[in-house]
Amino acid sequence: MTENDDSTPALHPASTSAPPRGGPGARYLQAMIALGLSVALTLALLFWPRGTPERRFEDGYLLDEAGAPVALASQLAPATLVHFWATWCPPCRQEIPSLLEFAGEVGRARLGLVLVAVADERDRAVKFVGNRQYPVLFDPVWDVARRFRTRQLPETHLVVDGKLVASFAGASDWRSSAVRRTVLAHLAAPARPSDPAR
Repeated sequence: MTENDDSTPALHPASTSAPPRGGPGARYLQAMIALGLSVALTLALLFWPRGTPERRFEDGYLLDEAGAPVALASQLAPATLVHFWATWCPPCRQEIPSLLEFAGEVGRARLGLVLVAVADERDRAVKFVGNRQYPVLFDPVWDVARRFRTRQLPETHLVVDGKLVASFAGASDWRSSAVRRTVLAHLAAPARPSDPAR
């Protein structure tokens, strides 16, 4: 074939060139890519693993059995379980006996226990606990409970040296070795009697 051969098919510029840039299709594709990247970045920020910030204990005022205000901080030992409960809550009533038993076994020298009855009747709560070793305090309008971010009962928080170190949402079996280990791991070693002189 020669250059002047009329049988050579004509090539049209449109059939060999790339699609024009900046058209509606390209802009749509760029917008979708940007949206996808934005969603991915947002999800990464929400779910990226990070350390739990240390939660400080927040004090508040409760009422004692006579209706006098009591600062919760004044009731705390170096290590204390702060237990939010109520007699109108069936799981709470089931949990209290094992909680009292556990606290008694560990001993007040190592572990304090503050029983906070939330929106409850004073006489009924005191009678239910029936243990003068652990007086009942009252949170009539969930004020202190909400400082602990408590939304439902029962709930227990372990406060050690002013720091919230563990929380138990829902009823716990305080006879369970796993629950006990969690608490005991945060307590100071018990004082050992000194060896007798030889």
